[in-house]
Amino acid sequence: MTLHEHLQDARGTGSKEIMVGQTKLFPKWLIYAIIALLWWGIFGFLGKVGSDRISPSQMQIFFTLGMVPVALVCAFRIRFRIATDKLGVGYSLLMGIIAALGSLAFFAAMKSGKASLIAPATSLYPALTVILAVFFLKEKLNKVQLIGLFFALVAIVILSM
Repeated sequence: MTLHEHLQDARGTGSKEIMVGQTKLFPKWLIYAIIALLWWGIFGFLGKVGSDRISPSQMQIFFTLGMVPVALVCAFRIRFRIATDKLGVGYSLLMGIIAALGSLAFFAAMKSGKASLIAPATSLYPALTVILAVFFLKEKLNKVQLIGLFFALVAIVILSM
């Protein structure tokens, strides 16, 4: 099987890892996380260069319009079969509102500050996600993960100096 065939098979069977031949390369979640990191890294850079030219409110408007084509592609992929789980839809809508408020604050920060300081400072948001997951979802962190989280926070502080 080729790598492409394994990726196709992983999507079809719900496999949680990316395989080449009989060798496990990476867990599927890690591939997606790296892709997100790359997109969000570019997002931060574009947020700075755009905020230097237009207001945070205008950045938010155009940012939102830029999301429409992606939403349409997603809608086409699911053949416009929209979820009926009210709680899931509610969480998604709330997430959109919170993301919009966060990006608006991000654009305002970029307008008045340096990207090299703002990007690391705002990248602390996963720490809040971890804390919320531990307290509300009862997820557990092992000692190595706790140390990693601590060092990530220390790195952000150092980068922000």
